[in-house]
Amino acid sequence: MKHYTPSYHTLNKTMNGKILKALDNVRDDYMSRYSKIFTMRGDVHLPEGSDQKLIMKVNHRFIESQKNKGRAPAYVMVREIGEEKGNVHYHMVLFLNGQKVKSTYYVFKDWERILSNVAGPGGIIHHCDDGHRNGIMIHRDDPDPRNLQEFQRQASYLAKTEQKANVKGKTFFTSRIKKKI
Repeated sequence: MKHYTPSYHTLNKTMNGKILKALDNVRDDYMSRYSKIFTMRGDVHLPEGSDQKLIMKVNHRFIESQKNKGRAPAYVMVREIGEEKGNVHYHMVLFLNGQKVKSTYYVFKDWERILSNVAGPGGIIHHCDDGHRNGIMIHRDDPDPRNLQEFQRQASYLAKTEQKANVKGKTFFTSRIKKKI
């Protein structure tokens, strides 16, 4: 699988190589197991004053829900602090079995329901579709690189270093990579 090429996010910005490598590793692992992967990005804004334990609880329930629907989720998630108000928020790239999901609609509905149930009012899932498509299908053997390039453009946003400087503790999280037997 091709690895990251510079995108518009990398122009005049510093990128976190560990996050880019994590995105490559999870994507490559996923592509080794599925012929089609559906990728999407979502941003989670918890109610004000929430801590990291809450995002982990939301994330766990959301991932379990996707597993129960047969979508075989994998993810890379980063934590950031907003420059204006200092609010903690999370960016996630989600990988799903492309045989089981073709649209972001029901995935976002499920994610929003879980956030509301776990965190109560005040949390928001941003759909990350401002001027670009969200929900990219990548076929393992597709000779046309445009979907992979669009995925890389979208996913590279997680690796920007802005808004991560003040984050204490771990800044990014990934699903476990499956070991080949």
